[in-house]
Amino acid sequence: MRTVKTLLYVFSADILSLFIGLTLASSSTFIIRLISAVCTSLILAVLLSGLAVKTANADLKDERINNKKINIMLPVSMGITASFPAALSWCILRLSMGKFDFYRWHKLINGYFLQIYNFIEPDASSSALSAEEVNIMLILVFIPMIVFLTAYFLVYKGIIHIEK
Repeated sequence: MRTVKTLLYVFSADILSLFIGLTLASSSTFIIRLISAVCTSLILAVLLSGLAVKTANADLKDERINNKKINIMLPVSMGITASFPAALSWCILRLSMGKFDFYRWHKLINGYFLQIYNFIEPDASSSALSAEEVNIMLILVFIPMIVFLTAYFLVYKGIIHIEK
């Protein structure tokens, strides 16, 4: 259930970000594109942080009720799940270089980073991408996982520390 919930949050962030990103993408000014990049990335961060806080609080409550520590792999697996669509998309993009055009789909699958991808390479064609640009994009794959796990463990550790 946690996996499905995490994927739904990532999908929701993608849809909301695409709406904002494509609405603001019509402007060619740098400042509007920068604002769009920040806003769409923050949508992902806020949604995943909210999920992480809810999950950490629920885990803390379960620990108090059951008097048993949670398995650390549960939140870690949720973090990995949050980055899974981006990782899969990046792998397909890497494999598609020179073979078929996947870059425009990669941008849509990762709508929360649409403008960042446009800063890296504005052309929507995979043939315009260099290997260095694709490798730079790999960094973005880990952002959802980092956001989720950071928020989760800040809440989880902070609440445990306060209760002692």
